[in-house]
Amino acid sequence: MKILKINRIILILFIIVTLTLTGCGGSNYVEVSPDFDTPPDLSLYIIEEDPPPKENVVDYHPDLEYVDTHFLNEQLKAVTQTSASRKSYDQAMPEWNFVLIDSRPHNVYIKGHINGAINIPDSEFAKHTQKLPKDKDKLLIFYCGGLSCELSSASAIKAIELGYTNVKVYQEGTPYWQEKGNYLVVTEEYVKDLIMETYMERSDLPPFYLLDARPYSLYFKSHIPNSLHLDNTQYLVKYSNYMPIDKDTLIITYCGGFDCVKSHALAEDLMKDGYKNVRVFAGGLPTWQAANLPTFGMEGVRTNFDVTAGKVNRGLTPTQFVEKMQGSNVLVVDVRSAAERAHGAIKGSINIPDSEIHANPAAIAGQLPADKNTTILIHCASGARAGGAVDKIADLGYPNTFYLDSRITIDEDGNFAF
Repeated sequence: MKILKINRIILILFIIVTLTLTGCGGSNYVEVSPDFDTPPDLSLYIIEEDPPPKENVVDYHPDLEYVDTHFLNEQLKAVTQTSASRKSYDQAMPEWNFVLIDSRPHNVYIKGHINGAINIPDSEFAKHTQKLPKDKDKLLIFYCGGLSCELSSASAIKAIELGYTNVKVYQEGTPYWQEKGNYLVVTEEYVKDLIMETYMERSDLPPFYLLDARPYSLYFKSHIPNSLHLDNTQYLVKYSNYMPIDKDTLIITYCGGFDCVKSHALAEDLMKDGYKNVRVFAGGLPTWQAANLPTFGMEGVRTNFDVTAGKVNRGLTPTQFVEKMQGSNVLVVDVRSAAERAHGAIKGSINIPDSEIHANPAAIAGQLPADKNTTILIHCASGARAGGAVDKIADLGYPNTFYLDSRITIDEDGNFAF
């Protein structure tokens, strides 16, 4: 009897398993073999981010010749990066067979330009034509702030109208120049702003390194305040492991002037080590002293320098710009050209091209509000022209004047992105 019961149990279990595998509805069982070599399709689980806004590339002018970063690199490789006879940033490199011209406003040029370039702001072109060479056949290369910047092409056309026959435009400008691993050059005006109390005491501004690349004996005699000694010949053997961890740290090198190669050599070593925000104060100690700025050291010069003085920081981040736009009693001023604005403008903004502001600030006063306490927000395409015009408008008696220190793209419906 026990054996019969066991057999019945086995039979019942067999029936249950068979029904489970074949399905109770009598449908045919299909064996599926998993494919372990084919990766699973996870596309349904991927949330795609919105694509970044497209850069508003300026239209190419049919009468102009454009060159790229490779071309400019080759030009600069064939010449010296220093000059034994250059005395100021207003003077083109005498040893070069071409003239490199930065068409951006001066306040942008001083913060970072391509080595050897002179500054002729497009909005003030007629005031600075004396900087151009007398030889009308000499090669002129104009550049500005990238593909969305029309200043270089506008200046190139003006140069051609003056009779210059060999004019080119480096439209890629400073953004592409840096992307290719090149450093920029600053002036004493920019370095001066960095050592002011208005910068040093602000916890929201990042620290920087100001490095004197000369021999220690010269540094000991006289150096720029806040600078550290780092002879370029000792960088690789002594100091490279003690530099900041953050590769985006602002590092400025300087030495004995336009004819000194040590600051450039140190900058190149820093770039090779991965530092992305390297600048060279090419004018060095001579231009610093010529500007009657103080020096420290055994032969340091004490001047009537007020380190507590400082101008209002009128630059805004995109977030700050939007926040101020949402306030009351606000006017947005677009300082781009009418042609740029035709492709899209912020709703409610007015257009006053920066060239008009620079030509005669008082003449544009009638386009501004009667209420001097109005918050005026200025923008262009990249921040360069807006930064150059902000003080002109503030000086008309509008203390709440600021500018967008950032790139902005605006579509035909007035929507904008940074």
